[in-house]
Amino acid sequence: MELVTEEISNALRSLSIPQREFSQVPSIEGERLYKELVAHFVVGGDRRWWWEAFAIPSASREFTDGKGFERITELVPDPVEVVWFVVEDDQMPFYPIYEATPAAIQRVIAECYGFEYYLVPKSRAWLLCENHHNRMIGLGEEITTRLESCNA
Repeated sequence: MELVTEEISNALRSLSIPQREFSQVPSIEGERLYKELVAHFVVGGDRRWWWEAFAIPSASREFTDGKGFERITELVPDPVEVVWFVVEDDQMPFYPIYEATPAAIQRVIAECYGFEYYLVPKSRAWLLCENHHNRMIGLGEEITTRLESCNA
């Protein structure tokens, strides 16, 4: 089975997105950041599906077309702000984290097979994720308000 990081690398090449616009956080820093994000957003520590135990009230919406990712730029406050893109990959010791804009992330996800992911701004003011149930889940008022009013 291909790692999600390989899938993302293939998508970046296919889309000709340069590394300066979409880059993986180096391993040591990535692991530290991963643990900080888990501590901030997840009750009870590390778990496969963060969305099962968010520490902050959330809102969610199911997109039956299975394309919630196509709404990322509508749901985030700023589609060109550089955010952290945390991708679920249970074959790795911690989930890889990238830095990219939500607009670029949306394009990359469209080129990949399905996987769960989390977008988090560096301020940690909100979180947006999509799970394997075609649900977009948001934390933080900026995201929950947009998610609740978004057309399904």
